Amino acid sequence: MVSWITGRLQSNAAAAMVVRAHIYVTVGDSDTVRGTLLANYTGATAFPTSASGGGTTGTTITPVSVQAGDRVVVELGYQAQNTVATSYTGTLYYGATATSDLVNGSNQVTTNPGWVEFSSGDGLFGVPTAEIVDRFSTGIGSRFVYYGGTFWNTAWRRAAIPSTGDFPGLMATDAGYEMANSTHFFEVVNLPAGGNNTIFSAIVLGPKDNGTFVRFKYWVATGNLTLENCVGYEDATPTTLVYNPVAHRWWRFREAAGTLYWETSPDASTWTVQRNMATPQWLRFGTLRTNFEGYSQSASTSPAEVDNVNSVPTTIPRVWTGGAWVEKPVKVWSGTGWVPKPLRAWSGTAWF
Repeated sequence: MVSWITGRLQSNAAAAMVVRAHIYVTVGDSDTVRGTLLANYTGATAFPTSASGGGTTGTTITPVSVQAGDRVVVELGYQAQNTVATSYTGTLYYGATATSDLVNGSNQVTTNPGWVEFSSGDGLFGVPTAEIVDRFSTGIGSRFVYYGGTFWNTAWRRAAIPSTGDFPGLMATDAGYEMANSTHFFEVVNLPAGGNNTIFSAIVLGPKDNGTFVRFKYWVATGNLTLENCVGYEDATPTTLVYNPVAHRWWRFREAAGTLYWETSPDASTWTVQRNMATPQWLRFGTLRTNFEGYSQSASTSPAEVDNVNSVPTTIPRVWTGGAWVEKPVKVWSGTGWVPKPLRAWSGTAWF
């Protein structure tokens, strides 16, 4: 849907001037129209004879399939809806620079700026990635589809992504999520071992796999965790970390105010920024998918295991420090270090 408020004025009520609007998408920064969102809209309310703000709220628009780099064009104007011969004047105000938006009925048309706003459910914006929530307590949730193997560890109740010979294990969301001012995080319980050229990746990409995406990638052969901004499936200058199963147990993508962050945490409480960059244009659209992928030229000996997607376990014990209750996760020995282990209880049908 689309809403807008603009300053408007007509010199005489007999003019019967109303707003006209046309909104469409162009192919990149060109004059080629990809699709029309709102065609030749005509307002139902005539302009006032004393300048004030007015507009429309929640007008339905037609979804258009967009691609990275496309532009939304909004054309606003007005038209006289009268049959008289007298000449009248209409005014549509724009260009104000105050910090408060113009509101309906306000006379601050020369100071408060008018605005156009698109809302969720209009085909331009998707559900925030932070709402992709799954703790895998009873299986793989409906937000995910998967290919290439058995994906649920029934004993530990978490997702298990295989790395099989020459065939990727892939667990992916449907298209339609939005990263702007949102997060996508998860607990990496185990990573694959063995195999030839075995890799596990966590990826955010657009509606089409065209080689442009951001990811965390763990490569068994090096033991490194790389943070990548890929174009043509590769990043020539990734940020490389020596993977630490304790310090890097949680991985997070976060977008805020035009900056994308790769972050890690031992406990999903304290996060360390490992890389950041200006948010690329393609990440600004609400058609994103998230993937967990395993790949190996020969089968690895164990899958990658992922848990608590966008969900911090609530059963972490707390202790009193003297001034506040602080979460203190129970830890178990992984063989190389102490690893936080959330407590779970059996409901009679599932672990929660």
